Order: sequence, then C-alpha cells, then structure tokens
Amino acid sequence: MQQLATLNAAIRDDSKKSIAKQLRREGQIPAVVYGKGVEENESIAVNAGEVSKAFRKEGRNAIITLNLSDDKKYTVMAHELQFNNLKGTIQHIDFLAINVNEAIDAVVPVELKGTETVEVGEVVVNNQLSELTVRSLPKNLPAAIELDVSGLHVGDSIRISEIKPAGDYTILGEPEDVVVSVSYSSKVADTTPETEATNQAEPAAPEEKPAE
Repeated sequence: MQQLATLNAAIRDDSKKSIAKQLRREGQIPAVVYGKGVEENESIAVNAGEVSKAFRKEGRNAIITLNLSDDKKYTVMAHELQFNNLKGTIQHIDFLAINVNEAIDAVVPVELKGTETVEVGEVVVNNQLSELTVRSLPKNLPAAIELDVSGLHVGDSIRISEIKPAGDYTILGEPEDVVVSVSYSSKVADTTPETEATNQAEPAAPEEKPAE
C-alpha cells in the first residue's frame, strides 16, 4: 500500500527557455501539474533531492502531497518522467492530480525473485515484460509486482493471466502475453541437431576420371 509523501513546489516562470537549465543547475527539476482540481496547468519546480528520496522510499508511483503554498496543495502522482539520456537524471516531471477515492491506471515494474536458482549453465530467464499496467485506488497501487521464478524450468513461462495479484488491484493487458520465460541461451538454441547436421561436411563424391 502506498504511503503519502510530501514535496514542496515553487511556481516557475516558463516564459524563458533558459529557466529550465538554470533550475537544473540549482538542483531543481522543472515540472507541471494538471488533473483533478487543477483549473489550468501549473508550471512548477521541485527539489531533485526530495524527489529522489520520495521515489526511493515509496516507489515510482508514490502518492504525493504537493505543496505550492500555504493555501494551495494537490494530491498527485508522477505521471511521466523525462530523463537525461547521458546522466540518467530526471529532467522533467508531469504530476497528475488525483482523487484518492477513484481508481487509476499506473505502470508498475516487474521484479523477479529466484533467478539465481534457475540460471545455471546455459539456462537464462527472459524478463519479456519489465513493466505491467495495473488498476486500483491510489492507496492500493503496489510498488512492484514480484514474480517467483525459482520453480521454473526450460520451456516454462508465466503469462499475465497466471499472475495472482498480491493486493487489491487488477493487472491489465492481454491475458496470454508472456511476462517471463525460461530458455537456453541463444548460442545454445542455435546449435540444434539439425544445425549441427547441416554444418557437418558431407564426404565429397569421388572424382570421375576422364575416359582415355
């Protein structure tokens, strides 16, 4: 269950393009808040260190009380994050104001447990869907969906329809979509008996001597 985090935000002037770079240099992240109860999109800035702390403690889908001033605050979630490809730092955040009593859809990471038990020799665990979309009340959003793969063998898989939610939420998506599977590494898979057979050189036919 998600706990409530708190972030202080400042209204920012986005009329100048250079303001975003200046904010980042000062340890701030440019952001925007919109959604429930927000009449017009508000351009804001939040402290990068406080954002990182909230996400580490409560997860990517943390429910946040966003304080803009003494008399203006919103309950929000980080709807979209933009990252610096080189540094990996957050460049911009879209905060979505929510109603805690209404169900929402959110993307949740998939965490695999027991891979070290399965990945022996040339066996590999393929995490084919690293994220899943779930629907629930904000307070019931899981920080992650954990899947125990320790009992899987080569050829086994786990599909969306086979995942039992560990809380009061629904996993969305195509039921037959494979989330995780177990196989041999591609190098081993390519070396099939048929492949080996074709790779073996057939004995050359004896040359016919020209008639004398």
